[in-house]
Amino acid sequence: MRTTGIVRRLDELGRIVIPREYRRLYSINIGDPLEIVAMENGDIVISKVSTESDLVALGRSACESLASEFGLTAAVSNLKEYTTGAGGGKSAVIGKELTIDLSKQIKDRRSGICSGISYGFSYMAYAPIFGTSDVFGGIFLFGGVQPDESKLASLKIAGKLIGDSLQKF
Repeated sequence: MRTTGIVRRLDELGRIVIPREYRRLYSINIGDPLEIVAMENGDIVISKVSTESDLVALGRSACESLASEFGLTAAVSNLKEYTTGAGGGKSAVIGKELTIDLSKQIKDRRSGICSGISYGFSYMAYAPIFGTSDVFGGIFLFGGVQPDESKLASLKIAGKLIGDSLQKF
């Protein structure tokens, strides 16, 4: 059975508008990547590209390496919350939301070291996870002693490698 939907016309530049109702229903926002696939039967399918599961898988591997190497707690976030981690205190962090300020720092592709954090940690180092055009989230190290610049550099490298792996276009 074929479902009916909203009909839109192609404009002179080859564009169509995805109706507001669908954008709201499927959380499609300006700048979100969409995949266009031409099927053998002539249908064209447009799908929202989700990198969340790839971010968690790649992030888990990076966190395990960082936690093992530095003896600290490592975590990865999307732009809203910590999604995966490794090390002794990961359960205190996973599922917690990023602060608005920290989320903005990550979106602006900034890294840094800050003190006075909660979750039982005194210090945190953070770096964005980004590709050539998109910021996917952040990568973090938590501990009781202020991390040095080499740890921050390691986070920056890990964030860039994960981001490049997630960049699909």
